[in-house]
Amino acid sequence: MRKTSGLLATVAILGSALVAGPAAQAAPVAITGGGSSFAAGIITTCAAAYTENTVTYTASSSGTGRSNFANGSINFAGSDAAYNPTDKKPSGFVYVPIIGGPVAIMFNIAGVKNLNLDATTVGAIFSGKITKWNDAAIKKLNPKAALPDATINVNYRSSNSGTTQNVANYLFQNKAAGWSVSQSWATASGQTTPVGAGAATSAALADKVASTANSIGYADLVDIKKKSLTVAALKNGAGQFVQPTAQAAAKYLAAQAVDVKGKGIVTIDFTKKVPGAYNLSILTYMIAPTDASDTTKAAAVKDFANYIVKSCAPAKAADLGYVALTGALKSSALMLIGSID
Repeated sequence: MRKTSGLLATVAILGSALVAGPAAQAAPVAITGGGSSFAAGIITTCAAAYTENTVTYTASSSGTGRSNFANGSINFAGSDAAYNPTDKKPSGFVYVPIIGGPVAIMFNIAGVKNLNLDATTVGAIFSGKITKWNDAAIKKLNPKAALPDATINVNYRSSNSGTTQNVANYLFQNKAAGWSVSQSWATASGQTTPVGAGAATSAALADKVASTANSIGYADLVDIKKKSLTVAALKNGAGQFVQPTAQAAAKYLAAQAVDVKGKGIVTIDFTKKVPGAYNLSILTYMIAPTDASDTTKAAAVKDFANYIVKSCAPAKAADLGYVALTGALKSSALMLIGSID
């Protein structure tokens, strides 16, 4: 009798399980990120295509993203540069390289569609040492261009920008006079009151160049393409003038030694001689927690980082003007993602 009762009880339990159906899927987790406006084009594209969880990314600046992450108001930051030594930092974090790309020098000169520049000349233009488009130094690089006798309108990032730090580092490493490495344009250029006008984000900077005659600035290709702006070819370490493209940036980043330092930061040599490559190419990092109080959100951040590096960037980066990570750099990124917790 007891055996019959036990069998009936088991059948009842199985029957109720069948009626109830399979266990409900865990609800998607909502995570927030912000920072780098340089990489906003690819991060927001990936966030829109990502289906495991819900990701909201706000483009501002690398400095704002790092600050908001340190204050705990976002779950991850996008940044083109590391924390400054004096910055407030979270207790546990890692820098994960997630995407690369060229920083393009955009310009707006009526009738001029092709422009060659080198680091020395770019540095002199941005610091105000060269003030006219028909300056002898620019004409020497562009003997066939109809350069106007017009004042150059310089535009730069007014926020603490990782893109600015990379541009400044490119100028510094290539020995452009007067430049040092800083996320602040004023500090990098050595000018208390910099020449030109500032804009908070890459998109705002592209807007400013598009609406200002005889202007120049720097941004990612996504924001530049939206405004149909023209870009300069930069002289690379091999002596070639190369346009900023995803392919030329990929060639340059692939030639970098993978020397991961300081929780994941990769040191870029902006002077390497790589034929066909575009030297002003950079990486953007996801700054993510390694000791999060909310482990569910940390797991969602980890999954999103894996999605970008493994799936989204390889499929979508090149069309947007970015570079998906490959080789040793990708392997390092995946290893660093593993420490997100």
